[in-house]
Amino acid sequence: MAANSRRRLSFVDFAPPQAWHKLIEYTQVTIAFTKLITDFTNQWAKICFLASSQLHQLVIDFRKKTEAEIRGKFQLGGRMYDLWESLLLESELESQALKKMACFMEKEIAGQLGCFTTSKNIQLSINKQCRNDLNNIVNKSHEIVQKLQEDYAKIYEECGVTPDFHCAHNSYVLELTGVNSLRSKYQYHVLPQLLQGMEQSQVEIIETACQNLQLIASVIQNYHEQRHRSFESFVVTSKTANPNEELENYICSVNETSGDSSVPTVHIEFESFISPVDIQSTMNSRYLSPHTTDQLIVYAAPVLQSQLISRCRETGERLKEIKKEKTSILTATAKQPIKQCQPNDDQQQTEKKYLNQMNDWMKKKQQLRLLELEESVLAAQATRYVNLKKEDIGVKTDLIYLEGEIL
Repeated sequence: MAANSRRRLSFVDFAPPQAWHKLIEYTQVTIAFTKLITDFTNQWAKICFLASSQLHQLVIDFRKKTEAEIRGKFQLGGRMYDLWESLLLESELESQALKKMACFMEKEIAGQLGCFTTSKNIQLSINKQCRNDLNNIVNKSHEIVQKLQEDYAKIYEECGVTPDFHCAHNSYVLELTGVNSLRSKYQYHVLPQLLQGMEQSQVEIIETACQNLQLIASVIQNYHEQRHRSFESFVVTSKTANPNEELENYICSVNETSGDSSVPTVHIEFESFISPVDIQSTMNSRYLSPHTTDQLIVYAAPVLQSQLISRCRETGERLKEIKKEKTSILTATAKQPIKQCQPNDDQQQTEKKYLNQMNDWMKKKQQLRLLELEESVLAAQATRYVNLKKEDIGVKTDLIYLEGEIL
């Protein structure tokens, strides 16, 4: 597979939302294609199971017929009957090989592909929901800024330049700064990460589909090669059969089972012949019926100061909380869950456990993205606080603390 080859283009390079819709459509189609492969493999396995069962029953029926119609009447042996038993044995092995191939296709290919398809469908649903949530956040931030701008303009029109106007101005500027930071974080960090994650998932789908197609072909190839070698050996053996030798061997077996050193001949019968002239003579002759058997084993202002001090402290505390939450989530999501199957584990339970772990992992990743967006808003607003002249607002201690949180 060319999984390690570097791609020149990425959906990250395209402008939204067209790239997003194209990626979603492509993912849906490839998942559907993988399911198509799964259904095909299941149908193939069912056909093989049916053929195996029918072939097995065919061998059983003809063994019974052989015993009833041939060996039950006369215990014949020789190469001809050995070849017949070998053909029945090869047919039985063919049935077993078909069943083995069907079991492998059903469990190792179709079963694994089915679980994989379910997992990727869940991931796609979660990614779509994550994108919708992020878009809602961005749209909501625009509405908040728009509302503050309208309030800001309304206060100016009604009251002019007053402390209330200054408060509205600060709120508007801070929110505008935060929203712009949010949009930047979303566009250049969060969204590319989400797209790259979906691209990687898409690579896994393509790779898995191709690998399983190759595996199906390999299983069928191995099956045919194995059966070809077996029947090839049978064909070679059958070519060595000699009809004349077969008949001679049977004649020899008659002689060996008679108990005499030689087979009775016509000359011996002639000597025991009594001429018709001699009426008192009688003819004495014996007839021997030999038989043999052979079997095979069959797998700012005070009000402003108060406002700024309060928001400064709230921002600092929230930044501190965000850092703790991010550290905790980063630790929990450091490694992506891996499906681990033990020999005695139930496959459905293992798959269910893995899907739950993957679901939790993806939700925590989304929570981390939301925290990063919130952090970008607060950090941008905090920068505004720190950049103020500290003597103008009299909150030196809080600004020093806040500056430390930003750094």
